[in-house]
Amino acid sequence: MERRIEACKALLSYLENLNTHAKEGKTGERYSGGLVGYVSYDLVRSLEKIPRVGQKRAALPDAEFGLFEDGIVFDHVKGKLYYFCRDENRIDRVRNLVKESGQESQVVFGEPKSNLSQEEFCERVGRAKEYIQSGDIFQVVLSRRYKIPFKGSLLRFYRALRKVNPSPYMYYLKFGDREVVGSSPEMLVRKTGRTVETFPIAGTRPFTSDPARNKALAAELLQDEKERAEHVMLVDLARNDLGRVCDYGTVQVPEFMKVQNYSHVQHIVSRVSGRLQRGATGTDVFKAVFPAGTVTGAPKVRAMQIIEELEVGARGPYAGAVGYFSSNGNADFAITIRTLFAQKGYCYLQSGAGIVADSGPDREWIESERKTAALFTA
Repeated sequence: MERRIEACKALLSYLENLNTHAKEGKTGERYSGGLVGYVSYDLVRSLEKIPRVGQKRAALPDAEFGLFEDGIVFDHVKGKLYYFCRDENRIDRVRNLVKESGQESQVVFGEPKSNLSQEEFCERVGRAKEYIQSGDIFQVVLSRRYKIPFKGSLLRFYRALRKVNPSPYMYYLKFGDREVVGSSPEMLVRKTGRTVETFPIAGTRPFTSDPARNKALAAELLQDEKERAEHVMLVDLARNDLGRVCDYGTVQVPEFMKVQNYSHVQHIVSRVSGRLQRGATGTDVFKAVFPAGTVTGAPKVRAMQIIEELEVGARGPYAGAVGYFSSNGNADFAITIRTLFAQKGYCYLQSGAGIVADSGPDREWIESERKTAALFTA
């Protein structure tokens, strides 16, 4: 355990050194090579005092990154491909790799198995509410996980997911026999020059094929006192997190409590932004906000301690982050929700619900079901 934490601290130190020596890129150039990968939720033990309960161990590592000195960036807005390189220009080799790429095999999934029954999940919601009523916390996010056997190409699954559940963040990462594929609607944090921003999401309703029903559900969502209170609390938490690394007085909420639609659900979304302190790096920003309050609760550290007590197994990549630290100093990370993590013939899918004082256990179970709908459809 201690060696694992020391390894994570070494990674953070390496990232700090990389970001300290990052060079400003061209205007409008978000990514120009650098590190791309994921950070598991459990890396938080290197940042906060969260004791491990039992022998919890995730299937995937606490973090994995690839260092890319050349590659292709596709600008979806402009509809253009860009090739970048720092030293050797390998564009001809890249063209050949594209030509040589073969057809991916069909992916076949077995029967999903949840690590908690509805009764067990609802019992844990009740225990979480006891902590809320006693004043330990205001909110906590409890999750459960599916384990699913599979055969075939998850790259092919990713292509299907892009059509079924297009989201602000779509990603497929492969490290040896480990794969991460997802469609996250939620940004953890983005750094562009000295501008940093995050988009807290909290509050959920279904999104249907009936426009009139969607409008009624959106109005109901915005009028729900439980959803509004939860969202305001998480916006305040995001403001506090950014305030740790931004100039005093620059943290603002330019967009507040807007309903945003996705393929299967609609959420309340806000935007929080600020101006980064001079000398602060992308790693500083990442450490200030990780993990997101929308996947832990508030106060954040105490909520994470309760998550450790009540959840079954380590979270692994779920509720962590996926994205990049660019060599030009920029950074952009999504929260790893609505995401499959795979290794050795099994994939894992996890979802949660925010528990507050007036939460109904069965209602929270249903919310956790809704959040996995798009991936099961794909």
